[in-house]
Amino acid sequence: MKNIKNGSFICIAALFLLFPCGNLSYGQSGLQTVQEEEAQGVPEETASLTALRGIIQIMEEIQGQIAVKKNELAGITEQEQRTEIIKEIEKLKEHLNTSRENFEEIATGLDLKMFDAKPQKQFEWKEEAQVLIGPIINELKSITARPRLIENLRTQVSYHEKKIQFVKNALRNIQELTAHVHDELLKKQLIALEHEWYNKGKQCSTELTIAKYQLAEKESEKKSLLESSQKLVKGFFKSRGKNFIFSIIAFFSVFFLLRYIHRYVYRSSSVYKSVKHSFYVRLAEVFYHIATFIGATSALLIVLYISGDWVLLGLAFIFIFGMIWTAKQTLPRFYEQCKLLLNLGTVRENERVIYNGLPWRVASLNLYTYLVNPELKGGMLRLPIRELEGIRSRQFHKDEPWFPSKENDWVILADGTLGNVVIQTPEIVKLLVIGGSDKTYSTVEFLQQKPINISTVFCLHITFGVDYQHQAISTSEIPGILREIILKELSKSGYEKDINSIVVEFKEAGSSSLNYSILANFSGRVARDYYKLSRAIQKIAVDACNKHGWTIPFTQITLHNAEKPQPKRVLPQNTKHERY
Repeated sequence: MKNIKNGSFICIAALFLLFPCGNLSYGQSGLQTVQEEEAQGVPEETASLTALRGIIQIMEEIQGQIAVKKNELAGITEQEQRTEIIKEIEKLKEHLNTSRENFEEIATGLDLKMFDAKPQKQFEWKEEAQVLIGPIINELKSITARPRLIENLRTQVSYHEKKIQFVKNALRNIQELTAHVHDELLKKQLIALEHEWYNKGKQCSTELTIAKYQLAEKESEKKSLLESSQKLVKGFFKSRGKNFIFSIIAFFSVFFLLRYIHRYVYRSSSVYKSVKHSFYVRLAEVFYHIATFIGATSALLIVLYISGDWVLLGLAFIFIFGMIWTAKQTLPRFYEQCKLLLNLGTVRENERVIYNGLPWRVASLNLYTYLVNPELKGGMLRLPIRELEGIRSRQFHKDEPWFPSKENDWVILADGTLGNVVIQTPEIVKLLVIGGSDKTYSTVEFLQQKPINISTVFCLHITFGVDYQHQAISTSEIPGILREIILKELSKSGYEKDINSIVVEFKEAGSSSLNYSILANFSGRVARDYYKLSRAIQKIAVDACNKHGWTIPFTQITLHNAEKPQPKRVLPQNTKHERY
């Protein structure tokens, strides 16, 4: 029954193709009969019989038309009319044969093309390529038909103008030769030749006029670039635009549907969360991404196939083939990225990497990898997996620092800057320096300054010297007295609870002083007063020297007189030697 039903639709389609309205009157009655009966809901078992009766009626009408044309042909003697009628009879015979084939297909319920098909020939890739690319080339030719026609007409105009000039030269030479000929027979031949070339010139002039007219007509139809573009776009969307849009919608619908399913499983499945770091889950992830691309591409191709748009389908195949061919060159890179996705590459999940000069923890390893630095504000980077090529990760200890400072820490940089960290991000670090000004460094530049974090504890190292005249008490009395005075004075200034230790030791016997090393260790609570405390200790040391009468030396410069040079003996230069 299915074949019968399909046969009826084949018949109706054939009738529409063979006998469009207004072309052949003899096909309308049969077609209306079939349509009316189908519209009235003809039972499935009589549909094929109705179609067969309609075809028989059409065949009888065609045979009647052929008989009429043959009678007309018998009474016509002019060759042109006879040729035209013979062509009409041949067309009617073609229609009759087509109707007979449709009759057989509906009656047998089979595709007779399979019966008449010849054995398949040997595969010829050039012929197959022409079949595939042919519709695309034809479409491009139709798009460029008008400019190509205009260029062709311009070529014809130029060609005919050259021919006319050639004819003029020929006629002039023949006329000059005829004027000098006295032989009547030869002159008669030259005149005939001149007449022949005159006809050629007249024909070329006519063809030139036609070509110029056609060119002018086409150029008068020339529109602006905007109008041409609008017409091209409208024409595209009227013909192939709908198929193109539907195919794109199908591609993204399947793509996002599969992505949504993956995200749903990723977020809601407790089983997946418990084993998401396993090798087999990662392998499934790789296959999922490949299947997503294949599924979305297949949806696009199926829509184009169902719509029968061979041009767009061919372009899609060419595009996919180009992608595959390009992917062949990047196969080693693709292999490395697959290893990274499987957590078998040089970068692995939950390990430490250095990216753009900063340390990061690999939080998630996927097509888009997430890198995290917990000490930076906004310290999360989302990178495509290709960015991890050439980078190596390593395991890290839980006590490893991720950045030399935190927000609100006090740091000293190599350029002498003392500041409080206001904000630190993957791009910048802003310091609040003494006086209330902000100083901003790029994060990489900040690290290059080798910051010293003094927010927990810090130590001041100060060198102070006294004169050699106190040499007797320099190692026994002075260090203890100086320490007690420094500790007492700092306590008076409010630093008692923040002093961890004060150490004064004899350091060295310098060139002009006996030097002491003062080591003052403080809590990070007074990190803001780092330079203030250094100045205060220097002041306390000077006050202690004044109180106890210790002389503070100054740098002495010793001058030594150089020895006078002995005069050199100079021989007279004009000494003459006499020979005896």
